[in-house]
Amino acid sequence: MGNTVLKLKNFEQPVDVGMHHRLMCLTGEDKGVAFFLKGARIVIGRGETATIQIKDLKASREHAELTLVGDDFVVSDLGSQNGIVINDLKVKQHKLKDGDKIIIGQTVFKYGRIEVRNKNTEVTGQVKLKSRKKLDLNIQQVADKKKIKPIHLIAGIGLILVLFMEEEPKPNNPQQRDTKSSYKMSEMGNEFEQALIKRRMSQDKELKSKLDVVFQRGLREYREGNYFRAMEEFNLALILSPNDGQALFYLQKTQDSLNKIIEGNFSNAQRDLDALKYVNATNSYCAIIRLLHRYPEDKRYVNAKEKLEEIEKKLGMEQGEISCLQKQ
Repeated sequence: MGNTVLKLKNFEQPVDVGMHHRLMCLTGEDKGVAFFLKGARIVIGRGETATIQIKDLKASREHAELTLVGDDFVVSDLGSQNGIVINDLKVKQHKLKDGDKIIIGQTVFKYGRIEVRNKNTEVTGQVKLKSRKKLDLNIQQVADKKKIKPIHLIAGIGLILVLFMEEEPKPNNPQQRDTKSSYKMSEMGNEFEQALIKRRMSQDKELKSKLDVVFQRGLREYREGNYFRAMEEFNLALILSPNDGQALFYLQKTQDSLNKIIEGNFSNAQRDLDALKYVNATNSYCAIIRLLHRYPEDKRYVNAKEKLEEIEKKLGMEQGEISCLQKQ
């Protein structure tokens, strides 16, 4: 990260006084880590060359770029496979505002501006204490100089007693004395509770609205056979609400549908290989490659690639001559 990003933990703040731009990680292995942005260009991704490296298989090696424009940071998509989501909307570019949530892959960041001020509380307190001591000393010196006469002292004590006697008497019963204040505290507690309930209801309503939008996008992609896009939407819904039953159900259903298609292609390809129908087998393996090309580490993708290499050898072709992705 060098001088471009300052990485701190446990809500620590920079030493330098002034305004700072902060990315707080809310999920994953770096949950709770704050990245303070110091450079004019910062790259986020899972690659080793990224300024902020995240351990997220859904993120591209160089996924997003943060650029300082004036006093603001602008986030841009660097052509990533899964895109960038800002406050539940996919964007290509966005000027960050305080409180914005950024989702890269399955990692959620929260952007904010943090002002670090100079703290002089202890010095101020010492000054005030010294001033108070000086004032007390002056009062004592005046009293010593005037040498108040005993008769004046007696008159003063009598006046104080009269003032105390005229004060409104307090009830002896502690319960009676605290009834009014207890009522006020109870009333305040009820109002605070009601305000909390209203706020929770408002937040629940807003969250439900966002979930509905994401969920409908996922269903649309599922119906159109775009299974990976559908899974991205359902995963986003689970980030917003980890225990959402519908999102969990349709995510599993989408994965099952995708697995069924891949298994069917493997079965067809093997049958065609046994019948020496290499062209048909190639088409089935290529279908698997096109489905899983974003996930080359998947064992089924690796298996399909190996089968295609075997077909190339049997047909006397050069390695890599069969290119499935050109058919997209």
